Amino acid sequence: MLIGKREKISEKKVKMLEIISIIAIVAFAILSYIFSTFILKKDSRNISVYVDGKRITQVNGHKIDINVNGTYVIGDKSGDYNVIEIKDKKVSCIEANCPDEICVKHGDLRKDLDNDMIICAPHRMTIQYE
Repeated sequence: MLIGKREKISEKKVKMLEIISIIAIVAFAILSYIFSTFILKKDSRNISVYVDGKRITQVNGHKIDINVNGTYVIGDKSGDYNVIEIKDKKVSCIEANCPDEICVKHGDLRKDLDNDMIICAPHRMTIQYE
């Protein structure tokens, strides 16, 4: 009789450990999904600059990188141009010679909005996160 009680107690403990293990695995999976979706996605993205539908990756030999502060002139100062600035992982168009300067008025490109873009229609330029 004593052996039977031990088996029942150990079976109950095993089932409880199984339930706790399943709950821990599900919780880990949910936390991993949240971390990768909302934290890593926003921090690991770079920006893309397009002019006439063609992607610009370098300006005057310097790679456009969200992690490197810099100012880049897209176009030619004697013609159509936009000046974009990357500062503290924030991107903005700080100068343009288009008539409406909507791109300049846009401000920083927002990471929290997946579809946010800086657009300069007269110069056919867009800036967005990858």
